[in-house]
Amino acid sequence: MKKNIKSVLIFGLCVFMLSTVITHFQNKSTTFSNKSSVPQFEIEEERFSKETTQKGRAEYFFKMLRDPSTDQIPIDIYSKERQFVESLNFKRKSINDPFDWKEVGPNDIGGRTRAVALDARNPDIILAGGVSGGMWKSIDGGLTWNKKSDIKNHLAVSALVQHPFNQDEWFYSTGEIRGNSARASGAPFRGSGIFKSTDNGETWNQIGSTKDDDVYYNSPFDYISNLTFSPTTGTSFFGSNGFGIYRSTDGFESSQLVLGETNQQFWASVSVTKEGVVIAVLSSAFSGVTQTQQPGVYISTDDGLNWTNITPDTFPSNPDRSVIGTSESDPYIFYVFTDAGDAQLSLHRFNISNPFNVISSDRTSGIPVFFRALSLQGSYNMVCKIHPTNPNMVIIGGTNLYRSTNGFNAIPPRDSEGITPTSEAPRYWIGGYGYESFLYPNHHPDNHNLIFDPTNPNIAISAHDGGLSRTEDITAEPVVWTDIDQGYNVTQFYKISIHPEFQDQRIMGGTQDNGSPYFYFDELGNSSNSLDVSSGDGATNYLGYNYLISSSQVGRLLKWNYEFSEYSFIKPSESENQQFIHPFAVNPSNENYLFYPEFDHFWRNDQVISINSNSDGGTQGWTELDAINTGSSNHEISALTFSVHAPSDVLYYSGSDIVTRNQPPVIRRLDDLDSTDGELDISIPDAEGGSYVNDIAVNPDNGNEVLAIMSNYNVKSIWHSSDGGNSWSDIEGNLGGENGPSIRSAAIAATDGSTTYYFVGTSIGLFFTDQINGENTVWSQTGSSVIENAVVMDLDYRKSDQILAVGTHGRGMFVGKVNTPVSIQEDPLVEVPASFGLEQNFPNPFNPSTNIRFTIASNSRVSLTIFDISGREVAKILDQKDISAGSHTTTFDASALASGTYIYRIEAVPINGGAAFTQTKSMSLIK
Repeated sequence: MKKNIKSVLIFGLCVFMLSTVITHFQNKSTTFSNKSSVPQFEIEEERFSKETTQKGRAEYFFKMLRDPSTDQIPIDIYSKERQFVESLNFKRKSINDPFDWKEVGPNDIGGRTRAVALDARNPDIILAGGVSGGMWKSIDGGLTWNKKSDIKNHLAVSALVQHPFNQDEWFYSTGEIRGNSARASGAPFRGSGIFKSTDNGETWNQIGSTKDDDVYYNSPFDYISNLTFSPTTGTSFFGSNGFGIYRSTDGFESSQLVLGETNQQFWASVSVTKEGVVIAVLSSAFSGVTQTQQPGVYISTDDGLNWTNITPDTFPSNPDRSVIGTSESDPYIFYVFTDAGDAQLSLHRFNISNPFNVISSDRTSGIPVFFRALSLQGSYNMVCKIHPTNPNMVIIGGTNLYRSTNGFNAIPPRDSEGITPTSEAPRYWIGGYGYESFLYPNHHPDNHNLIFDPTNPNIAISAHDGGLSRTEDITAEPVVWTDIDQGYNVTQFYKISIHPEFQDQRIMGGTQDNGSPYFYFDELGNSSNSLDVSSGDGATNYLGYNYLISSSQVGRLLKWNYEFSEYSFIKPSESENQQFIHPFAVNPSNENYLFYPEFDHFWRNDQVISINSNSDGGTQGWTELDAINTGSSNHEISALTFSVHAPSDVLYYSGSDIVTRNQPPVIRRLDDLDSTDGELDISIPDAEGGSYVNDIAVNPDNGNEVLAIMSNYNVKSIWHSSDGGNSWSDIEGNLGGENGPSIRSAAIAATDGSTTYYFVGTSIGLFFTDQINGENTVWSQTGSSVIENAVVMDLDYRKSDQILAVGTHGRGMFVGKVNTPVSIQEDPLVEVPASFGLEQNFPNPFNPSTNIRFTIASNSRVSLTIFDISGREVAKILDQKDISAGSHTTTFDASALASGTYIYRIEAVPINGGAAFTQTKSMSLIK
């Protein structure tokens, strides 16, 4: 008997926390308040450090992507596969894309952001870059966002700067060397130089001299951690990981190494003070390398031509990354915040009067130590900033964000165990995790940047793994943040699910560090605010007829029914060996059945529907099936799915060798879900050793037609069977070969017509074919102007109305109508209704937002107006907007209105003639 590590106390505390929010949600009519979060895993989360999460994430991607022949991810594969897709599309340029795609968000969630800056002339103009989502711009202070990167531009934005003199000129660098899950350990999202805009961030072009598309990590432009300009001379500098500090006098067109040596120090950071003093910090060397220039702090007072080592004796002897904070109000003061290794922090203040008279003081002891300590996660997340008008207000960040009003010059109160009391938190703790809740309100852990409004220095914008947050007063106790992620769609999905019912608008997915957003979408690409139904790293999920199941890292499961009156933690309590993104599968034909892997075998639950809040979800209905397995202790169950028709109730699953990493994968089929053995071996005879089966897709109309996806680079990746796995054929076709993409996911889209479409999600976008022709199968890219070349991690197809949901790792979610040619109509996703109509808003009563659904029988000019009970117009949602025929849903936000009864009226005038349609309904706002 395995030991149950989850105590009754932990479960009870989790249930109590969940019960405080559960009453806000009522079936399909859920009102999703902005960034709603359910911290149901808060207590259990404490057992998993952020470092463990980073390690698990890297291991997950490595086993999925590694080339089995080298046991490495190919060097610079991103640059090579970008060239591959450009060549592929050039050859296939005559093919028309038969599908229409809509980006559906989630519009209230961002993603990991390192680069953010305000226009020095207008603080309402914000530029920001996602580490796998490209460059974005807002012209209204972050209320709305628009993507500005061209499809051919590199998406891994690492740093951003505006020219101090020619302020229409902006520059961003590329390449995130630590932590990018889109490319994984061994082949991170390697950069390709510096991009420049001359029209205030509207368009971007690569600086030709910085381009680096070869196959090696051999260029200072592969991984740039920060960019800066001297405000006095206009000289530019950048810190290149593995190379050192570079200087340019022509806006990065040509650059010279001025500090550090190639292949010596790992990290290099640079900043320039208001008076033009250049500050740089070099980390310690790569293992086994002797450094020419010692690690530490350097300054230059002649515009970066000559350097003086000012490293104090108290500086760490083996430093990792450092970040520099400079002062606008006192240009001779700066701070250096350093990862000292072994989870230790270091903070130093420097005062400069001339290059040879530098006074430093060690402020490390002034950093508070709360119960959730500030962690730098191996130099992954680091911030050091000084308030523009108060040089003693210093902000440092890692997982959390801390502030000091005395430059961390005084040791904070601590108890006998060295922990700072929570009562001191409002003074110091201003973001990241929360001290009164799991997350700091409207903020997010893992901090990467902080900027101040030049017209009001108390206004600040924070960049973190959740996107962007804004405060109107960084000096307040406590600091109050507002999300400014609306439309900043750089969310990194692992897995997604769409509700199976015809025209149902519910969708969800598991994301990197942003939980599992659950929300509504409509055919116009709009989406509701989302509800996080997992926390942490969201993972595999199921959106079904009777309930949804969300999971987070290492296989934790939470079941919710749609009334939200019952909820249960249902991971089998005695299971072990969970994966970071742990697979499971529910039988859609009978939702009582859930199969949950434990490395090489299964746990089966046959009572899922009946599990409720009074049940022990960790034991009820669970049976361990040792005999239903992969047949090898080296093979971990890596993918599983059910057939739904002709035949239904068949479980397909795979096992991938993650121990020796050289044995071929196995694929098996279980036809009797109630049996304790009897699975059939349907492995692919020609599958290459070490291949990792990342996905299995089954035709919804034909349970014997199957796709098996191997996600490694440089293996045969797409396998097809039309006879239930008795025989297989390689259909990788033109997606194979040297420098071909990693194939991540698949879907078979049976339609109401004679055509069946086959989709594969790849590391360079979404591809399809409607003709299987063995090794000669031809795949064409779809959604290249919308989905672009984003990493497509997961697909979910709904046969009832032929909708394909697409989850990307860095660009959020998309949906498209299958088997519908591109239309001039705005609404391609639904059938044309027979008549006009206005439905009752949902939810009703509501607070503060509600959804209004209406149907348009022919293309019309539509107005949708809100009135108070006295007949006074209070809002106009649509104002004579041209709307195509179909069913539509829009969201009305009544945050600015008082409680009461309101009237909403639609008026639709057919564009091609006919009688106008008007209808009125009432709704109730209760605050």
